[in-house]
Amino acid sequence: MKYQVIFVLSFLATTICDSNPGYSQNNSGNNAIGKAIKDIGSILKKKKGNPAQPASSGTDESPAIKKGNAGEIAPGAVSLDVDRMYDFNNGVAVVQKGSSTAVINPKGAIVVPFNTYDFSYYTINVASTYAYFSNGMFHLRTMDHQQWEFMNSSAKIIAVGVLNELTENKRQLQINNSGKWTYTTPDGKKYSPGDQLYDVNEGIGIIHRQVQSGVYNSYKWLDGRPLVQTNFDELYAFSEGLAVVGKKDQFGEIKYGYLNKEGKMAIPLMYSVKPGAFSGGYAKVVPKDKSAFEYAFINKKGEIVWKQTQADIIKYGIFDHFNPFGKAFSGKYILDSTFKLTSYADFFRSFGLPADSWLLKEQSFVENEPNPKLLFGIRGVNSRYTQQPLTGFINLSTGKVVAPVFDLLNVNYIYFDPAAKLAYAKVCIGKSNGGGLIYREGYINEDGQFVIVKADGGKW
Repeated sequence: MKYQVIFVLSFLATTICDSNPGYSQNNSGNNAIGKAIKDIGSILKKKKGNPAQPASSGTDESPAIKKGNAGEIAPGAVSLDVDRMYDFNNGVAVVQKGSSTAVINPKGAIVVPFNTYDFSYYTINVASTYAYFSNGMFHLRTMDHQQWEFMNSSAKIIAVGVLNELTENKRQLQINNSGKWTYTTPDGKKYSPGDQLYDVNEGIGIIHRQVQSGVYNSYKWLDGRPLVQTNFDELYAFSEGLAVVGKKDQFGEIKYGYLNKEGKMAIPLMYSVKPGAFSGGYAKVVPKDKSAFEYAFINKKGEIVWKQTQADIIKYGIFDHFNPFGKAFSGKYILDSTFKLTSYADFFRSFGLPADSWLLKEQSFVENEPNPKLLFGIRGVNSRYTQQPLTGFINLSTGKVVAPVFDLLNVNYIYFDPAAKLAYAKVCIGKSNGGGLIYREGYINEDGQFVIVKADGGKW
């Protein structure tokens, strides 16, 4: 049995226009929305299968995309009269009206009122090597613009003074007081390790200290305890309890291995090519002699668990790293943590999507998110008004598919904050009489419904 997935955007757009003069839309806009809905419905077809157990066999057995309310306004949604919204950051978000800023919680209630602090210079940079993350810190100024401060997501001031700045990976604050370095964590704890620390992660940072023989490179805990007394030639941030380190042997050739949090070599200095960081339980290593294979993934014991030859690469593509939810991506296939390969076509079919759909930023993930999501697009499903492909997302934990109705124009990524379980998103619902685009924007839940929506300022 087949049916079309129907989105009731036109009804909601009409309802909004009737109830709120700020949501204006002309008749041609309504007709266009109806056409776009019809086009999406003709592409998304119901397939047989169990939604809780997505198939990966490439057959027609696959779950249906449930009738959803993607892009609609949820019952009881909160309307906020603001000009700008920022991503949620560990459970709270900055909003701006004119030159005034405030902080809201996931219910849309204001927890730091307007004109209490100036957050207008606040930007959240949550991108790291493989992940997006919430750092739980907000940069602000006092209303008289005489003092810079940092606030955490509990609305507690954790640092005062213009010298305080985020570490390079955005996870702590650091300040240099006459050569004495102090680090503040998002919960307000302060540490004075005695040295400047680089690439602080998992409570451990890298030190580069000048000594008579040159530079001493090693690791310290934030509280100042040395992790190990070894002087390494190369060293990198900890990831999943292990850090890549390199040291020259007696022949002057550098060899790499992995150091653990006990200061011991968990995997010996044996690699001539710098290996990758651990992610999703595995790390990528490349042999100096590629006669047997091009690269491999190892586990935390240093054992090779999967490898690719040049012929494999030609057939399946190259995989860079595993994500914490147990998947690695090439340009052609998806590899899971059991090392089963699934083509993109079969992957999309398993979720009831057309085989020629595509993923957006498929190798990115949100740190500590219990329900990891992959953004996707469908060929032929574009915004009528911007001619940009529309975006939906797949919840890998539940198998739920939220249909592609979201516009990534001027939105870098639909980022679900793990604490708030909300993401900032936009849906283009038409054009004004003057030709400008009309957006529904705000914060969506994991069903793709707007639970906090930005109101328009009205006609006057």
